[in-house]
Amino acid sequence: MKKGFTLIELLIVVVIIGILLAVIIPRIGITIDKARERACRKNLHSIQAAITTYCVRLNEEVYPNTVDEFEAILLKYFPQKIPVATLRKGVANSDSNSLAIGVSSTCITDNGGWLLVTDVNSQDAGRIFINSREKDLDGIYYSSY
Repeated sequence: MKKGFTLIELLIVVVIIGILLAVIIPRIGITIDKARERACRKNLHSIQAAITTYCVRLNEEVYPNTVDEFEAILLKYFPQKIPVATLRKGVANSDSNSLAIGVSSTCITDNGGWLLVTDVNSQDAGRIFINSREKDLDGIYYSSY
């Protein structure tokens, strides 16, 4: 009697492995995107803390008026590199650390990166937004983080 597997047994094993991979691979992609979104939220909070600390040290509510001033402040707190807005894959500008200044949260575009609201008359003055109109995996707009 010969030892070994029959062709049918091998095909069954291959089919089972294929089914397992078909179930697991999409979950891995979703897990990676969720991790990117958590990193984005952490970066957002870090940048917000840097701007708040800057204003507290000045003892007034004065926000940078230009992108260059905004960048200079962030480079004081993040000397190596400004944190990146890491959005899920498939979103335009999903890995951007570009900076923008706006007078209100309605200035949000799809350029990616960060938007600082500088108008002291706005209820969002001094607040940092993710500069994207896209939604995350939970259906929440990135700009509402």
